[in-house]
Amino acid sequence: MRTASATPGSAVAATALDTLTADPAKREVYRYDTYLREGLRSFAGVTGLHRSHDFTFVVLKPDAVAGRRCELILGILRDEGWLPAAATTIRFDPLLTRELWRYQFNAASEQRIDVVDHLLGSGPALLVLLRDVRRPPGMPASVRLTAAKGSADPEAARHADLRTRIGRVNGLLNFIHTADDPADVVRELQLFSYQAGWEWCREALAGDAPRAAERARSADPAHALLDVVHAAIPAHDLDVDAALGRLSRSTGVWAELARRAGTPEQIGEWLAELRRGTALPDGAGRWDVVTVTTQWIDCNEHGVAPILPTSSAAAWRADTDERLRTEQEVASCRV
Repeated sequence: MRTASATPGSAVAATALDTLTADPAKREVYRYDTYLREGLRSFAGVTGLHRSHDFTFVVLKPDAVAGRRCELILGILRDEGWLPAAATTIRFDPLLTRELWRYQFNAASEQRIDVVDHLLGSGPALLVLLRDVRRPPGMPASVRLTAAKGSADPEAARHADLRTRIGRVNGLLNFIHTADDPADVVRELQLFSYQAGWEWCREALAGDAPRAAERARSADPAHALLDVVHAAIPAHDLDVDAALGRLSRSTGVWAELARRAGTPEQIGEWLAELRRGTALPDGAGRWDVVTVTTQWIDCNEHGVAPILPTSSAAAWRADTDERLRTEQEVASCRV
């Protein structure tokens, strides 16, 4: 008679993620993740799972739209070999935000939680599927982009990081989100699919690779949506001093705060208004408040580590080398 302890806790096989992530902890945690399980089926229904190595995606967040960084970002990505293959718009809501970063949000500070929905909920984001035409053998598109992107924390920035090149402002106004590795490509496309479906990227994922790469070189589906997102979100300088000046010359609660509590040490008063549900100003004024609050908060809880930290390209290379050695040893034993 089967005991309860012998009953599997996951319908996802222990080896199902071996080629999708180099992180042993993620392989185990994701076996119990509903979105990953559904994503494996959805992605395989569109194309082979191995194609998750050829593609990744970038989300140009509302701050990238407000800061008018989208064309710059797409241009840099294209120059570096990540070509737009398909695009659509999405809107962040509190649930999508928390589920997308489910395994990192445990380390978010209360201040970040107070602010993040006002930032990401400020308008549409642009979701762009990218084909990597320069990826070296054994290096997935997502892993190469993760290595190039750099940290969300400006203090950990390197001069050549993509986020540095696109002028990231602070830990939240960093403009882009990407998948760490193929497991995250599968999981997060599934999450986006509840809003966007799969049709927007089905042809690109399932298409003939050489022809699709050639089409991606000559066409850019993302640019066709720039007018849409720009029309929804006003341009903004994302400059904290300028934002404080504009707010202080306006009227209402936020104007009073700008005049009376205009230093980082007084961020608690601003966050208290957000927690009370005080409405943000319309138009560019909303971005003035977002700029000030994101600049002054502490993003992470000190001493708290994310459940799953960002995967590294070095870990992927080491894992690949180890698997190759194991395969060679097994093959030699058969001789």
